[in-house]
Amino acid sequence: MNGKWTHWWCMLGWLLLATPSFAQTKGCHLIAHLNESPVQVKQAGLTLPRWYDLHHRLLTLLTDKAHCQLTVVGSPWPRSLALLERGEIHLMLTMSYTKQREQFADFIGPHYMEESVLVLDKHYAPQIKGIRDILRLPGSIGVLRDAYYGEEFASLLQDPQFNSRLQFAGSLTQKLNMLQRGRVIGMVEDKTQYKEWSHTYPDLAKRYVPVLTLYRNPVYIVASRKGVSEELRQRLRQAWQQLYGSPEHLAILQEFGWSLQ
Repeated sequence: MNGKWTHWWCMLGWLLLATPSFAQTKGCHLIAHLNESPVQVKQAGLTLPRWYDLHHRLLTLLTDKAHCQLTVVGSPWPRSLALLERGEIHLMLTMSYTKQREQFADFIGPHYMEESVLVLDKHYAPQIKGIRDILRLPGSIGVLRDAYYGEEFASLLQDPQFNSRLQFAGSLTQKLNMLQRGRVIGMVEDKTQYKEWSHTYPDLAKRYVPVLTLYRNPVYIVASRKGVSEELRQRLRQAWQQLYGSPEHLAILQEFGWSLQ
């Protein structure tokens, strides 16, 4: 190869390495959590919720914008919180803000307004006027372990009597299993997710209805402080700021029938 071609090949190699979409993707590989396992959902005889694909698409949108490769894993919510804190996974979604979580999670940006509702057997709906009325019910309520449903609910968890009325699960699939098997007479669920599974399981929708809003707040995409460098976290934050409300973002939400509100 003559000197002229050697020069051009060297220039081409330098340009490829200097291009962010090449250099950063090669050196940036992020592992993200989704709170379902397709294998476990299938084993339970249930249908993988549509929001699983929605969240997968949002994560891909973010990591592509930040020029990173993405691997998505499914694991129970409590386990993923622990993995994020240790830096063994890098990204999670639908995280409510708390001061405790901020110690190990960098809140990159909001992606959804979550409304946690008490979904209950309609025969017991008249008994419920507030969260404390759960104590009056003749059965247990399914909740996601280590989830945050607002200050009042968090305070009530310290009451052994209230705590004993709850059945803790690691995922939506487990909560639905408990509902189908009659182990609980209701569950705390995001209102949009309730609408999703009520379409998928009309028999459950005939019996269980939302009776009370427990908490409404924005939920966030978060990055592990221990597992993701400050520089990369800033890059993710800037990427999400550019994407939030963009045509690409809104198109994905519209495809699944969701909105920013």
